[in-house]
Amino acid sequence: PLPAPRGELAAERVVYGFAGAERPALRGVSFNLKAGASLGVIGPTAAGKSTLARLVVGVWKPAAGAVRLDGADVATWPREQLGPYVGYVPQAVGLFSGTVAANIARLGEPDAAGVIRAAQRAHAHDMILRLPRAYDTEVGEAGAALSPGQRQRVALARALYGDPRLVVLDEPNANLDAEGEEALVRTLGDLRQSAVTVVVVAHRPSLLAGVDMLLVLKAGVAEMFGP
Repeated sequence: PLPAPRGELAAERVVYGFAGAERPALRGVSFNLKAGASLGVIGPTAAGKSTLARLVVGVWKPAAGAVRLDGADVATWPREQLGPYVGYVPQAVGLFSGTVAANIARLGEPDAAGVIRAAQRAHAHDMILRLPRAYDTEVGEAGAALSPGQRQRVALARALYGDPRLVVLDEPNANLDAEGEEALVRTLGDLRQSAVTVVVVAHRPSLLAGVDMLLVLKAGVAEMFGP
């Protein structure tokens, strides 16, 4: 098994395409991010932002090139070894039938202290306490018992469960109200203080105010990358 990653992230001329598409969704995207740094990813619709997020966490494998975490290819890193070090909030949040606690614990045996700590890091603890049975509230199939904003905040807590060294957030404020967005901004600040490597795909500039680097994607190409 590889040692726990510090969080140094690199994309090396990454190419990814969908069957039947006229052109690849990503074409030769490269960047380097130091451990503990934060990256904002912006660009118009269909620029390839969500595709890049999935490649960064190893959900999909590039057709060419590689995404590396501490030098290791995330697509070939065994899932059970890499998973605890990665937090991911996809654009379409998916929760599973079960309790809030079970979802935050990634459906493993819930560590009560770890679940609460993750919710506190996500600034979602108070919101969860207001649910009918707090952490023991059943979320229903696909999280149907929760509002979209509540699902998004539980998903953020799930991403922070354990000790992730890389956190990837794809439009994490899409369904949040003002209170939820304020909590998210504070969480991003806390992650930077804790030297967690963070990648944020966002449209609203409020989330990108404190990032170290910015990547501008357009039609699958990295148009700009820099401070």
